[in-house]
Amino acid sequence: MYYLSISKSTDIEGIERFAAPQGVELHYEDISSGKFVLLKEEGSIKGMIGLEPCGDYGVLRSFLFKEEAQAQVPARFETILALAKEKGLKKIFLISNKLQALGFFEALQFERVKNGEIPKDVRDSSVVEKVWTISETYIMERAL
Repeated sequence: MYYLSISKSTDIEGIERFAAPQGVELHYEDISSGKFVLLKEEGSIKGMIGLEPCGDYGVLRSFLFKEEAQAQVPARFETILALAKEKGLKKIFLISNKLQALGFFEALQFERVKNGEIPKDVRDSSVVEKVWTISETYIMERAL
């Protein structure tokens, strides 16, 4: 059975094993500070979504799920929205270079944003700065 947990320092090795094949590098502080919601099954990580606070906004990061857990994504995503609302965030943003995921994010009610419409707190975040230099990158937002 699937269940959710907030990342903590004891999850570091499991998260690294899960995220590394996707080319995602995470820092100890990000994992141990609880910025990620993990989808687990029998202790094994099957998915993860990170939420990086940026002032009144949040940026999703490391939105990764194993194929066998894909059906869990919409319901689990609602948990991230609830956490974002609890933190008082007004909108959440995501940045991606995976064009094949665009329709998926639109189904989750995200809308594309033009570069000039990105709040300064989001634009200046380390998450956005790191990915923004990759070609074919797009940013989407969703109001809470």
